[in-house]
Amino acid sequence: MSDTTVSENSASGSTTPEVTTPAPEGGKPARLGLRGYRKHAWTVMLWAILPLWILIGFYAPDYEYMAGIIGEMSMANPFIIFVLNTPAIAALVVLLSYDGWRGVANFGRSLVPRRKDLVWIPVLVAIMAAYIWVIRYLCILFGIEVPAEPLGPVDGLLKFLSLIVMEIGMLAIGAGFFGIFLPLMNRATGSRIWGGALTGLGIAVFVAPGMLLSGPEQAVAWPLYAVQLSVLGISMNLLLPVTKGNTWFFIIPFWVSASGSHLGLYEFKLDTQYIQIVLWAALTVVLYLVLKARGGGKLADELHTFPEYLENEYTTRQGAPFPGQGDRSKETAAVSGTPAAAEAGTA
Repeated sequence: MSDTTVSENSASGSTTPEVTTPAPEGGKPARLGLRGYRKHAWTVMLWAILPLWILIGFYAPDYEYMAGIIGEMSMANPFIIFVLNTPAIAALVVLLSYDGWRGVANFGRSLVPRRKDLVWIPVLVAIMAAYIWVIRYLCILFGIEVPAEPLGPVDGLLKFLSLIVMEIGMLAIGAGFFGIFLPLMNRATGSRIWGGALTGLGIAVFVAPGMLLSGPEQAVAWPLYAVQLSVLGISMNLLLPVTKGNTWFFIIPFWVSASGSHLGLYEFKLDTQYIQIVLWAALTVVLYLVLKARGGGKLADELHTFPEYLENEYTTRQGAPFPGQGDRSKETAAVSGTPAAAEAGTA
């Protein structure tokens, strides 16, 4: 399941984004490097991570005292809502700084699925629904304690729908980490495995303060959760190129998979993490084999990178219903007169 990377194609000493012709369809993904884009990766990491760590730093020494000043750590607290949305704020900052409102609009256009992608929605929902039930039965099989009775159909549906509000950070993670950071890591590594794993690790660092403050059991479970998120990142880096980078195809399966503990199927604890990691890794291998068979023995879908996956050339090539406007990466290179610009102009 490894991806062979090729050497970085960049102008020596240039600080502008390099542009290369895309890898041939079905070929190994090209490693473009982060020259000119490194600041955007740092923007996501700093905006997404620092506010939550700072806020937790205030609460940790004396929770009751800080709760009396800025409120309890709950979804009713505007400070909590803000820090949970910082990955989305980071995405907005990156898009505006890179290509202004055109970049923001292009990201919005990327969320519109192609007709051929719609078949993935019921497939992903069904697989993830089966996943959370299999987790429950495997926990019972291995003697791991689970709630005696999961929520009934009506209560379960209401709880499931409420998760879109309760798990508000899920939407922000979709925008910031899978909409910006993942395609930046793809640009940096040229690898589905490393790009996905680094994205999962970034999310793990983002959620770490909340887990560490939630008690010893969740704090101990954090390293395993980081592994699980890295496997999730790899699986999404297999799936998202198939759907031209549309982050809805992360949010939908994650929404379903995150509902298991909320629906009373199992508890989020250390023993359960082992089962979730093994099962998710197995699903990732199956997804890889399915996509490889679908591509005639290779991964046929082009690895998506930031900013190219939002721009006109890539989206037109992918048959997007609403292609991106402009190719800012080429425009920037053309103004600087780099060799990459000449190469891009002949693509």
